Parts: sequence; C-alpha cells; structure tokens
Amino acid sequence: MNSLVIAQAAGGAFNPSMILMIALFAVLIFMMFRGRKKQAAQQAKLKDNTVPGAKVMTNSGIFGTVVGIDAEDRVQVEVANGVVLTLHRQAISTFLDSDGAAAAPAVTEADAPSATAETPEESLRRLNDEGKDERNA
Repeated sequence: MNSLVIAQAAGGAFNPSMILMIALFAVLIFMMFRGRKKQAAQQAKLKDNTVPGAKVMTNSGIFGTVVGIDAEDRVQVEVANGVVLTLHRQAISTFLDSDGAAAAPAVTEADAPSATAETPEESLRRLNDEGKDERNA
C-alpha cells in the first residue's frame, strides 16, 4: 500500500509548486542577464567618455582633469598644477559637465556665496594659507 502512494506521487501528476519554481528560476536568469547588460553599457560609456581634457571625480571624491590614458586602462588625472595621479579607469565614478557639476543640486540665490566666486586653485591656496602661522611660513 505504501509503495502505491509513492508511485502515484512520483507519477506525472500536475504539480503547481514545480511551475512556480521554474517561473522563479526564469526570472532569476532574466535578472542576471539584464544586470550584465547594464554593466556592459556602463563600462562602454566609461570608456567612451574617458578622453584627455575630461573633468572627472574619482570614487574617493578627488576632482581632476584627465591628461592621459594608456593601453592598460590606466588614466592619468591632474588634480592640481603639476600633480598627476595614475588611476585605473574604473576608479572614475563621475564625469563632470562643462559647468563643473554632474548631479549637484542647483544653488539658489539665498544659498549662493558672495558675488565673486573663487576658482578651485584660489580655494586651495586660501585653505593652505589658513593653517599657517609664523612658525610654518
């Protein structure tokens, strides 16, 4: 009697849980391919946009300008006059547009600093000089 029940259960009976498992497996495979496709498109965009002269921000928040690229995906980024960092191409997280901000929120007049905005070089010079006193001069 016991073997008869097992044989009926193992037979070709309709099993809704099996259909659910197959559907979930199909969705999982679809999502994996979709993720790879998105990642490949992002890598292609990164490769196309990495050209000398492009203003970039690295994953660590360093801003600079691309000055050179070699065949081994190394990018030379100038972060200050005469200071060049060599990074892997994937270390670049954002490409800045011509006005200097990629996804920065708009600054309203109330939030804006005084009418004369200083350049990044002037800001660095000012910040360097603020911490100096007579002993460090």
